[in-house]
Amino acid sequence: MLRRPRIRGIKATELRIMILAQQTSMVSTPHASRLTSSPGFTLVELIGVLAILAILASFITPSVINQLRNARRDAEDQQLENIAQGIELYIRQTRSFPANLSALSPDYVPISSGQLTNNANGFLRYFFVQPNIGGYTNTGGLAPTALADSRFLLMTNLTQNANPAIITDTDFETWWNTDETGTPDLKIHRGQVGQLFHLLSLSADGVGGSYAIDGTPTNSGGGTLALHARYHLTGTTVALDEANTFGTAETQFTMTAEAGFQFDPDCAAGSQWRVISSGCYAP
Repeated sequence: MLRRPRIRGIKATELRIMILAQQTSMVSTPHASRLTSSPGFTLVELIGVLAILAILASFITPSVINQLRNARRDAEDQQLENIAQGIELYIRQTRSFPANLSALSPDYVPISSGQLTNNANGFLRYFFVQPNIGGYTNTGGLAPTALADSRFLLMTNLTQNANPAIITDTDFETWWNTDETGTPDLKIHRGQVGQLFHLLSLSADGVGGSYAIDGTPTNSGGGTLALHARYHLTGTTVALDEANTFGTAETQFTMTAEAGFQFDPDCAAGSQWRVISSGCYAP
């Protein structure tokens, strides 16, 4: 019986399988080539990319930071302007100055008290009225020499609490005239509200008469009324009575411009308060 030949101890069947496997492994396709030859970054290439990014960042980062700082400064300028408008609205409606910034929230500036008293970076804002008129009441009005003092300051610093000390008129003037252009994070808004005031002149050409300003009466008591020449805020109510003690006014108006009246007991009843520089007129 014949036997199949062996090649150096390997069966012919096994040899055929080995040859077939070798031939199969030599066959390649484009897809297989792509899978086995995907290139990657070398360490040198990666270091080069990082170096380029670092160089770009050194130019871009300072510019971005400066733009952000300038944006915050511009935003604070606008916020101070909004608060100043709220202060003016408060003065118009209440005929007084707000005691502090918190008094503006939320009716006059529609943000919280904390947002009013602190800037976006968390540092304090400060509000000062010219000390010379710090005790202003609209019933008493402003003396003509004090009209120029109807001013206020809003101040803050975006990097620290400014802690300004303003007690006297000199202190106020120093801050009012401060040039903050060299310290761009220091923000100062200067408010002037003299345009909200109007001169009221009340005098007498004889004994008698009385009047009330915003409901507060001044009586002659049968004597001669002292000259009243003061500035009062727009919207001030003025009532003029011919009686020695204020009761029922014959004339009443709301101030929107300068006004002047004189009490003249020689005029007919009902017309004894006459416009200054005019004669008696029929009631």
